[in-house]
Amino acid sequence: MVQTKTPAPAGKPDDGRRQYAWHRHPALIAAIPAVFTLIGGILTVVLGQNDVLPNAINPAPPPTTVLATSTVTATTTATSTVTNTVTETPTAPGSTGPTGSTTQAAPGALTITIKIGTGGKIGPTEWRAGSTPGAIADVFDDTGRQLDNGCYPTWTLKRGSTTVQSIRGTACQSHSFGMFNFRSDALKTPGNYRLSVAVVTDGGAKGTGVTDFKVS
Repeated sequence: MVQTKTPAPAGKPDDGRRQYAWHRHPALIAAIPAVFTLIGGILTVVLGQNDVLPNAINPAPPPTTVLATSTVTATTTATSTVTNTVTETPTAPGSTGPTGSTTQAAPGALTITIKIGTGGKIGPTEWRAGSTPGAIADVFDDTGRQLDNGCYPTWTLKRGSTTVQSIRGTACQSHSFGMFNFRSDALKTPGNYRLSVAVVTDGGAKGTGVTDFKVS
């Protein structure tokens, strides 16, 4: 007896083979490399931000913290001390004694010494009432040179605040033109007197000499 096997209809695969054929789908097979590439990229970024990968291949280095740096410049101020030295100028020659006094002048001015005569003198700085001793002035410039011509004195005699006598001379040192001659009644009243002389020169230098004395 001959048995005949009927073939399965064409186009209808076996149910068992169709049950396990999904993983062989072409679209699924094509997507597998893209999935692995995406996963690898995510891992690379995560590892790079955690500073695990070397800097040469790190596509996402961790954030860099920038510290602000300030520079302080110190300025030094130098302080200098200046010392002034005062030099004294030698004074011009003159006499200071019972018969007169010397007035020292600043540089460029005059040094003046008043000398009162000894007629009627009864003490170191005292004269008898009614005497007429006379007076002269020695005038020196700032170089120590004694002046005569071109030097003009103005004499003033006072008793207290009262002016007793005043005259002007035409020269210094000259006994006939520069001396002070007391009037006969100038010293007749006892008291304290002051004789002063103000001098000016042709060159414009000025100076004043003063002496105080007593009349008894």
